[in-house]
Amino acid sequence: MLISHIIINMKSLLFKTFLFSIAMVAVTAILKYAAILPAIHDQWHFMLVFYFVLTTFILYQLLKVIRKTMRKFIAIFLSMTALRMILFTAAILLYAFLIQHDDSRNIVGFTLTFSVYYLVFTTWEIILIVSFLRSPPTG
Repeated sequence: MLISHIIINMKSLLFKTFLFSIAMVAVTAILKYAAILPAIHDQWHFMLVFYFVLTTFILYQLLKVIRKTMRKFIAIFLSMTALRMILFTAAILLYAFLIQHDDSRNIVGFTLTFSVYYLVFTTWEIILIVSFLRSPPTG
């Protein structure tokens, strides 16, 4: 793949992720404050910022790997996904046992919100990577 193709698409993917995150803010705010889904955790905006930063970092790292060699890409992608899943499970457990151990309703809201964001942002990341890999190099 051409370096210019990767750089142009890297900027595009990061911009699309930014727009996607803004859309997630709007959807979450509507669901939370219109009382459609009041179980959304009160700290949802911090979770969205966290996921935006993490997804941007992961996309950047994966595109750097693709630039070097495609053979390493699959192993690194799977390793990052497994590590992220383990870290997020640890974050949920840490929150549940150390921070909010006495408020089960708050724990459920946190876990559901965190898990839904995990699934949504992971799906978004995969869609972007697949679209990048399928796009023909330009230039």
